[in-house]
Amino acid sequence: MKVRAIWLIARSVLIEAVRRKEIYAIVLVSCGLIALTMSLDFFQLSGLDKFYREVALKTMSIATALTCIVLATRQLPREFEMRTIYPLLARPISRLTFLLGKLAGVVLASAFCFGLFMTIFLLGTWRLGGAIHWGLFGQYLYLQMVMIVLLASLSFLLSMLLNLDAAICVGVLFFAIASTYTSMLTYLYEFATSAGRVGLLVLNYGIPQVSLFDLSSKAVHAEVWTPLGWGVMGALTLYGLIFSAAYAGAATLLFRRRAL
Repeated sequence: MKVRAIWLIARSVLIEAVRRKEIYAIVLVSCGLIALTMSLDFFQLSGLDKFYREVALKTMSIATALTCIVLATRQLPREFEMRTIYPLLARPISRLTFLLGKLAGVVLASAFCFGLFMTIFLLGTWRLGGAIHWGLFGQYLYLQMVMIVLLASLSFLLSMLLNLDAAICVGVLFFAIASTYTSMLTYLYEFATSAGRVGLLVLNYGIPQVSLFDLSSKAVHAEVWTPLGWGVMGALTLYGLIFSAAYAGAATLLFRRRAL
């Protein structure tokens, strides 16, 4: 496995994503949301600025996650469709190196998109006169990147199991369920039968709870929250990386078995 080869593949994915228009279209939508928060001064509703900043931050997080899913799921199918994968793998590049390069490229492209969002958010916060508590905000940024690695790994696995459209739909559905089912499981567990509770426990430990990586509310309302401890941050990082490694490992096995 060659680090240089991984970087070259990742850079090509990043350059291609930056040149396309999808990322900038999503950013423009977020600009509209930030413009809405700025209108609070006109309506003299400054007491609601934190609410709108929280909504903006959550929207940007969701948009980045969806961008990551779409970018990741179309990488391998597009290579097979355009037959560009054959000359690449004809070189002394292993399939693992190729897949890791693609994964790193998707993560970098998603980070670029997220960076644009955060630039807009910080400018909007400055315009509204809000404060940024960098301890919690930095933890929010870090955990969002852990979530991006997890979603990219899952999306590569889905792209090896399903066609492109189905992989995108399942990936989006997975993200929606994994973002909301934590509170639902807690509520249903009290009313479930013994067999039902076993099923809920399987879901609880088998599907990553991506809501754990969302500190947007705490980052906006940081005056009533303290930054997470190193132990908690380490546990969350390990939690995300375990699922990421499992998904990426399964995708690698399927990719190696696929006939070219």
